[in-house]
Amino acid sequence: MASSSLSADTGIPDEPHLTLVVLPDGTVHAIGGFLPETGGLWSSVHAAWRPAQAEAEQLGRPVRVSVGQQDGTVAAYLAHPDGRLDPIAAHPQPPVTAPADPRWLDGGLDQHPLLDMVRTAHREEAWHAAQMAAGRLAAQVRAELGDDHPHTVLAAELEAFFALHARDWPAAVRLHLLVAEGRHRLSAPPVPTKRALHNAVAAWLHARTGHRVGAHGYALAHLLVRIAPYDARALSAVLRSLPCAAT
Repeated sequence: MASSSLSADTGIPDEPHLTLVVLPDGTVHAIGGFLPETGGLWSSVHAAWRPAQAEAEQLGRPVRVSVGQQDGTVAAYLAHPDGRLDPIAAHPQPPVTAPADPRWLDGGLDQHPLLDMVRTAHREEAWHAAQMAAGRLAAQVRAELGDDHPHTVLAAELEAFFALHARDWPAAVRLHLLVAEGRHRLSAPPVPTKRALHNAVAAWLHARTGHRVGAHGYALAHLLVRIAPYDARALSAVLRSLPCAAT
């Protein structure tokens, strides 16, 4: 389980933090998939709450749950070990690290030898070639530095940039999801994190009619609920576009 910081208001750790999304037909989607019941979500006996209640019982303390609703608003709850659900105003957002890790801005990635191929393809506006070259760069940086290094996320962000230009919408959704999650997890400067989320939304709205999108749209909805709970317009657009359990 991830380490957790204590929230300033209640003293309850920020993690675990579970998310649910309600689709336009009332179907509830959790990280593990659709839940069979429709209606009655706000009852503590609804299946949607069981994972949080089990976590709370195991930990002996309340667990945070966020629910993304059809209009794009997010409701925050504490699930208690005894099954009680307490609505709260909002879950605390992690503070912005100041100053940010200097590796986000140190230009170290600019010196990587594989970047020359990316630059050449970029100059020629050969977007698919640039995407492939950036993918090789991203894989190499990940192999060299691991997942928890800012340069790894920045390399994935470069690949995501070219996926957008190449109109490879499924890859653009997947990569921008990866980038937004990585930036959030590593306390990156927030403005590019928000841009990555918005790029993921834009790519999803193109990709959803294709055949390779898989679970990206649901993952995007859950990520928006978790790290951008005030971005109602983006969340509502994604929720309205997601297929329901019956489709």
